[in-house]
Amino acid sequence: MLVRSTRSAVVLAVLLGLLAAILVLRSSASAQDPGTRTLTFTELERGSTFTHIRNTTGSKQQSNLQGDVIAFTNPLADSSGKRVGKSSISCTTTTGARNFLRSTLTCVGVLTLADGTLTLQANTSPSSRTTTGAVTGGTGAYAKARGVFVSEEGRSGSQDTITLVD
Repeated sequence: MLVRSTRSAVVLAVLLGLLAAILVLRSSASAQDPGTRTLTFTELERGSTFTHIRNTTGSKQQSNLQGDVIAFTNPLADSSGKRVGKSSISCTTTTGARNFLRSTLTCVGVLTLADGTLTLQANTSPSSRTTTGAVTGGTGAYAKARGVFVSEEGRSGSQDTITLVD
């Protein structure tokens, strides 16, 4: 009986060790997924454009009514500050508000980079400091791109993190 228990304990210990090794390898493979690529940019304020196109009659200066469009561009820089592209974005107001900051916008955009373009889509509010959305495609080096992006307001412009998946 002691031999059987010892043998069972050894087999159980080996199986638990193998299971632990598999879990460690699996989690490290997920953390370093070769099918994931991350790009980071800063949207520069200098050289940017911004236009509020009012498609509604009688709107007041501080309002943003359904159907209004916000269009803007920003130069993009890499982590060293070198300009590497441009963002071109238009947002249609889908939920208007007398207070501009309380409106909801549906935005589509294109990031133009030296080796291709990325297309983006998101819902956001002017009061939100963080916008999360989808990468819906691309051209050139980004053909068939898909993934997510997060844009966070920063002191020197918005910080964009784009995660592309295969």
